[in-house]
Amino acid sequence: MIFLNSCCPFLPAWSIEKGALNSIELKMHSFTRSIFEKGYKSLKGTTSMAQELLNDNEKELLTVLGKNPEMPLKELLNYTKYKRVSSIVRKIGQFREQDILWGPVYRFDYGKLCKNSLHRLFCILELGESYETVTEYLKLIEPLEWVYPVLSSHKELLSAGFLSSDDAEVKALLQLLKESNIIANFTARARCHLDVRETPNFFGDPVPSLDNLFNPCEFPDISFGQHETEWTECDIRTLSHLQGGYENIKLIEILKRERKLHNREWKYTQIKYSYEKMLKNKLIKRIYFIHPYPLDQCADFFLFLKTDNIEVTQRILFNFARGGRIYREYSLCDDWGLMGCISHPSFVIGLMHRLDQIEEIEKKELYHLRSFPPGIAYVGEHSEFKYYNFETQKLEYPYHVFREKIKEKLENELGR
Repeated sequence: MIFLNSCCPFLPAWSIEKGALNSIELKMHSFTRSIFEKGYKSLKGTTSMAQELLNDNEKELLTVLGKNPEMPLKELLNYTKYKRVSSIVRKIGQFREQDILWGPVYRFDYGKLCKNSLHRLFCILELGESYETVTEYLKLIEPLEWVYPVLSSHKELLSAGFLSSDDAEVKALLQLLKESNIIANFTARARCHLDVRETPNFFGDPVPSLDNLFNPCEFPDISFGQHETEWTECDIRTLSHLQGGYENIKLIEILKRERKLHNREWKYTQIKYSYEKMLKNKLIKRIYFIHPYPLDQCADFFLFLKTDNIEVTQRILFNFARGGRIYREYSLCDDWGLMGCISHPSFVIGLMHRLDQIEEIEKKELYHLRSFPPGIAYVGEHSEFKYYNFETQKLEYPYHVFREKIKEKLENELGR
């Protein structure tokens, strides 16, 4: 899950344990709430205008498209008021220009990719050096997928995502950076499950209630699939290009990039076959990122929460702001629930205070992404798959190589 970058930098990172909110934290909560509300007032007018830009037909199209991202455009005519495919194509183009829609892009089932365990690692890092210096060191850990700064009133934080074939090795590299004072501290949590993504209901409440968090539900199966398909070099090379960015990429563009960047002479029919093979075997899934409003008028945040019962955590994740005009993306990280949201800014005001009233939630952490310094998405430039072993069908990273590169950089630049 690559969550999206925000242009609404009003809300800081919070970490609160039930019953442990001291007077300093209460003052900070009051102070940051005041900052957020002032920022929200400046957005309130433009957000209302953005809402009026969408008529009911457009809201219906966005809602249907979000729920059915793999549906052919022609079939969308049966579920909307539009009569021609050209009208839908034009509308999708307008939504892109308004920064309401990104894609289509693809998300992966890492369980189907290789025989060994592979998943993502979600990290929060407290900086010891500048943002630019830290990111340069993180890039030496090649399966780094993204880096985004996190707004905090008392610490310099950033979030980072890695593909991991060995969590202990990644944590050891982060510990090396900590011992070298590049970072001051870190938290790393494994995301060993699929993400559940729910695009906004454009007829829903922009500030949905949290009164129904414990409603009975059937929590979806978020387990990874199994490796059952032999993947070829062309498959993996095609996959690597589908991994990057938030824009749709055409197969002919993959062909051209492979020739220009890697001097690989694939045929178009090979690229197309690999693409269809991955879709058929459910290694990839087509999705859209659909924001409730133009992205620069939204709040973008991660929420970690923990209860004493994983079923209770699942129920909260399932019901959190469900049915509202909000983008939701949730999963499990170790024994924590992880919720990522893109919402109307007013939804975030007082959110932590509301959650603090829920006794079942023992711990919670809120991280609001910043727009500056700019985040870096897919910083590995598709290198995260270059270590794929086609004979063994495994993807295992050479962490010892990354460690040596870090040590060499430390010695050359800092004499450590």
